[in-house]
Amino acid sequence: MSQHQIKQQYLDYQRGDPVEAYVAWRQGDCEGRLLVVDFEFASWWLANEPVVPLTALYLCSDGQVHCAVVSADLDASEKDAASQMGRWAQQYKLLVVRLGAILPLMQTAIPKPWGQEIWFTGVEERGVCAFGDDHASALIPQLQAVLPGDAYGAAGLPLVLLKILDPSADDVTGDLYFEMHEEKREVYVVTHVDRTAWPDGVGAIRYGFAEDKIKAAGNEQAFREAYLEAVQAYEAVRRQIDEGDSSARLLSQERELRLEMDSFTHMRPLATGDVVVVPLRMPHSLQHGVRTIEFQTPVYERKILSFAQRVLTQDHWDTAQALPDMRLTPPSEQTFEQLDAAAGIRCERIVDFEDFEVRRLVVEAGSEFLLEAAQSYSLVILVEGEIHIEGLSFGPEQAFILPAGALLAGAFGPLVALQALPRS
Repeated sequence: MSQHQIKQQYLDYQRGDPVEAYVAWRQGDCEGRLLVVDFEFASWWLANEPVVPLTALYLCSDGQVHCAVVSADLDASEKDAASQMGRWAQQYKLLVVRLGAILPLMQTAIPKPWGQEIWFTGVEERGVCAFGDDHASALIPQLQAVLPGDAYGAAGLPLVLLKILDPSADDVTGDLYFEMHEEKREVYVVTHVDRTAWPDGVGAIRYGFAEDKIKAAGNEQAFREAYLEAVQAYEAVRRQIDEGDSSARLLSQERELRLEMDSFTHMRPLATGDVVVVPLRMPHSLQHGVRTIEFQTPVYERKILSFAQRVLTQDHWDTAQALPDMRLTPPSEQTFEQLDAAAGIRCERIVDFEDFEVRRLVVEAGSEFLLEAAQSYSLVILVEGEIHIEGLSFGPEQAFILPAGALLAGAFGPLVALQALPRS
């Protein structure tokens, strides 16, 4: 039960659904007032959806609405609503949001056996991302629960997943799982190729299968069976090593069988700026030392075909199960659709999935730059250059959410940015 000490003339208190309380509150004269709403929040991304008590804060001041969410017992002692909201924000490092403003996306590092992922919008058991910065922040799903409308994404539903893949530069160790997805669509944009791993600056992604191997097998079914046999031979040795047998004989056998298994696959070269569209059921594995920005459907789902390390997240590989449905050859590479843009700006749609699209914007110095989010929010991440807007600054690999109905305009550049627009 709340222990708030909040009896002030400028303050209104309620319990229940925060958005419903806010909508009713706005029907009256709320200028210069502060609404406090205690509610129970279900952590929908966790098993059994555990409930935590939270408090929503709404301030109406000078014709604008600001809101925040907090988990604390509050003591109201300031002389007016704005001062009290400021006091709580300082005391609890609250992100106080002016409705309609852009919000920075904080980074959350997720360790991986091959390196790390850096999340901006992830909400799941492995990690929960936040809006804000090191000085003031709010977990994305908790803040969404108190924001009226769906301008920053619908409460209870994940945003398009934005992250950076940052594999180690070490050969084999830095190679990602060779995996495929049945629900999750992905697009990668290469931002850096480590020259200690790839001296000529051209890295790679394992992407589908080798056409010469398919032809040599005679037909696709025979190829699939031969590939499965090669994977299972390697997996048997891999498991012996994972269980502690590191004899020279076994390590030599592991390398020989891994090379044989990998010979079935196709390696696509990658340089900085390249785009990789990963359609459903396309086996793929980003290789060591190739750093990318990734947008993907926000579901945790995959089938692991092979991995040259111990798999920590499950006790089996999914090769046999995936075999009948996996695509063998990549789709033909298409030129990007050029969209209308102002002088000094190139805007291209680099992927057009059913659930979201991604655009790349290249802005020359001093060009009039316009970004808008129409029916839904959009996610923006800088690849090169800087943006200074609304008192905030964003540089390479920094991101923000542009709420639905918002417009970001001004003279910017030079810069390169990526913008994801979901389809509701």
